[in-house]
Amino acid sequence: MKKLIALMIISISLFALDFTFTKAFREFNKGVNLEKKDPQSAMVHFQKAYIYIETLKNKDTSQINYMLGRMYCNGWGVEKNYAKAEKYFLRAIELGNKRANCCLARLYIKEGKPELAKKYLEYAKTHKSIANYCSDINQSIVKETK
Repeated sequence: MKKLIALMIISISLFALDFTFTKAFREFNKGVNLEKKDPQSAMVHFQKAYIYIETLKNKDTSQINYMLGRMYCNGWGVEKNYAKAEKYFLRAIELGNKRANCCLARLYIKEGKPELAKKYLEYAKTHKSIANYCSDINQSIVKETK
């Protein structure tokens, strides 16, 4: 009986975690889609996403770290903070998020660190699944560093 109760508690906890992440992910995507058309509405969605993510921070998944990195890098729902963005992107990469490589390259270009940007773009080139995601990055910026 104790095992059954423990299993039920774990199941409910996992469902609540998944539901909270789904809500955060939806709010985040709504913000991304509205960012250029309606920045004020986008900010509301990013702030809601951040509130949901805050409750999940201790879960340390690649997707949560990726979203937090993008939010801090762009100032979406939080104050822009490149150091925090870098930390979250690096953790997302460590946990297997390939898109975070492109985001980190963009961040390093913004910070004037083309050598570091080049490192993460090289990785993207070798992985066709994310190469297109990095296609907007000005390659001439990193070509200058040899």
